[in-house]
Amino acid sequence: MSLFSFFIDKQQFKKIIYIFLLFNFSFCAYAIEITVATGINDDPPYVYGDEKIVKKYPGVTIEILQLIEKKTNIIFIIKKLPWKRVVHEVKINKLDGGFHFSFKEDRKSFVAYPIIKGKKSANPKYSISNRSYSLYKLKDKKLKWDGKKIIMNPKTNIGVIRGSSITDTIRTLGYKPFEVNTDLQLIKGLVKQRYSAFIALENMLDPKIKLFQLNEKISIEKLSPSVVSKPYYIAFSKKFYQNHSKIAWQIWNAIELIKKSGELDKIFMKYSTK
Repeated sequence: MSLFSFFIDKQQFKKIIYIFLLFNFSFCAYAIEITVATGINDDPPYVYGDEKIVKKYPGVTIEILQLIEKKTNIIFIIKKLPWKRVVHEVKINKLDGGFHFSFKEDRKSFVAYPIIKGKKSANPKYSISNRSYSLYKLKDKKLKWDGKKIIMNPKTNIGVIRGSSITDTIRTLGYKPFEVNTDLQLIKGLVKQRYSAFIALENMLDPKIKLFQLNEKISIEKLSPSVVSKPYYIAFSKKFYQNHSKIAWQIWNAIELIKKSGELDKIFMKYSTK
């Protein structure tokens, strides 16, 4: 082998090593897996599937996260767990984050929200969904809701999904929450009169109530106005945010851009007939 050939081979070898190192450095520096979780119940149109997310039409929120994956080198590992467990595992830093979190002052100690410097609460422009809690009762029961207080006699418990943010509101209204894990348990508890009413996210309960009423011939009524309407967020554990605050803000900024660009409207159109 000539000295010239050796030099060329050596240079090519160095080039290969350089490309290999560059690729691996880029992967380590930019590709990141983020483990997040959502509640176990079907959550139309945001997340479809009880226990397991369906593949064909996974839901608006899942498609937002998939779009973020395409725009960045972020990979989301998404789990479905009972909501109270999601909150707990974010609190103990077992999960990197979760959705859909409403903003609660007492969660700020263990949840990182998109709070702009100098502000005290999460900015709704970074929210991943907006939704309403409503009050439901059996149609033949004498119970009223005037937007400020529940009027019923005798006074009983109010059904609610365990760990949901509306629990504090129920206590503020002067009622004891009767907590269950699933939406179906919530409906059945009302039918069995374990409580006179329940409060739940209307986007999750309305389709299930419609199906349940057809099968069981039970009439359940949703009362107006909504108990509360508010934005919901993908939020992160304190440990994740401490180590990856730039990535957290990259995700929140991406959500804002997806909403502004019209991409979110296109995603919603896919689910308008579901």
